[in-house]
Amino acid sequence: MADQKWGHCKQCKYFASPARLPLEDEEAPCLHPVLSKYRLTVFGANGCTGWDLRAGAEPPRERPSAPA
Repeated sequence: MADQKWGHCKQCKYFASPARLPLEDEEAPCLHPVLSKYRLTVFGANGCTGWDLRAGAEPPRERPSAPA
């Protein structure tokens, strides 16, 4: 997670969805090597800096805005 990449879970290879291209409202476990010990269930619209592009997904076009 030190590389500071960011992306939505639906585009991440660690999002354990059976779908080839998951949707934003889909729920699935996070299988990230560091985060999997927490047994997180996340939505496709969630995101983090442990993100790595899922096969067949397009890279994100913009970074999220800072919270207000």
